[in-house]
Amino acid sequence: MTDPLESRLRAKLGHAATRAPQAPPGFSTEVVSRSRRRTMHRNALVAGICVVAIAAPITVIATHGTDERGDVATVATEPALGNPVWNTTPIGKRLTIDNPSEKRPITFWYARTTSGATVFCQEYKSRSGGGSKFCSDKPIDGEEATDQGSTQSFPLPATGKVLHYGTAQAKVVRVAAVLKEGGRVTGTLQTPQGAPQAIWTVTVPADKTVTALEFAGGGGETIKRIERQPMVLPEADAKPVGRTVEMPGKLDVGLYETPDKNLIWKLDGQAVGVNGLSPGMAVIERGGPDRALIDMDGKPMKVELREHKEHWFGITSTKTARVALVFKDGTSVSADTRPDPWKVGGFRMFAGTQQRTDDLYAEGFKIVGYGKDGTELWHENHEPTR
Repeated sequence: MTDPLESRLRAKLGHAATRAPQAPPGFSTEVVSRSRRRTMHRNALVAGICVVAIAAPITVIATHGTDERGDVATVATEPALGNPVWNTTPIGKRLTIDNPSEKRPITFWYARTTSGATVFCQEYKSRSGGGSKFCSDKPIDGEEATDQGSTQSFPLPATGKVLHYGTAQAKVVRVAAVLKEGGRVTGTLQTPQGAPQAIWTVTVPADKTVTALEFAGGGGETIKRIERQPMVLPEADAKPVGRTVEMPGKLDVGLYETPDKNLIWKLDGQAVGVNGLSPGMAVIERGGPDRALIDMDGKPMKVELREHKEHWFGITSTKTARVALVFKDGTSVSADTRPDPWKVGGFRMFAGTQQRTDDLYAEGFKIVGYGKDGTELWHENHEPTR
């Protein structure tokens, strides 16, 4: 699975957004993340090493609107304003809601910096067990309403929902997202006890584009309108380098250069997962043929798993001939691996389906790699994350 945290960080680290949600300017530059799953080690390192490049980290929150319900997530601190998020004084209670893109809790609150400014903070949990928390580095004092970001990402969330969220003063009684395709989606406003402002959220279908956010007063008058710029996603329109490969479960995978090398997995023409190959990601630059894949923190890894509903897929070491998912009750499904036809080197691909759940990490599982002779080469245990 392409973790949303990974998506957001990568978008800000690269000169072109890879698979990140859109966030407004002015977010903090320090990110904290943790995870019990291997792929999140990369996220943590991205956060730790490339903080200077993160000009606009991401945000998370939830929506309980009249049209839809959802929530989202974020990551950052406040370098420009002083102390990191964990030293910033909270104001009032926190708002915890379900993230519609992740189906995990997301928490939002306001905090006061050492300089006395009020900032918007959030804490996010991913499906895989990773997490992060941060505060915006742009104060919301004096702002009638602000756009703090969304959970938009590439690939789109498997849940088909994207959360938009931000802040609003008491005079705002209605918020709506204006869609490029036509129409509006009404959101909701909630004010945690003791909070200086309300928190607004709007959940929209992932395949819709929000062009503006409108905030209205009690008499229906428009208080503020915020125009949203479309997210630039080179991968969305990129053409594959060479042939694409048809994999089990009706998945197609191809090599794309945007300019980074990525494997993009598609189902019925829609991207559902990405494995990064360069720079400093997987394969040849980090290990090479017949050597272990190397994570961004320099640690060896045996597998990089992605998942989308009943589909599970990814890359593994060159010596792995078969990969299996073993569930808590002992039942399992497996998939044979296939070589890299683009001659990048250093990995084999696998893909399969399972009918047990649309949220692998919720109930937990073990993933196991076997050699040609059936001998177990490696395994990873994933405890339930919900």
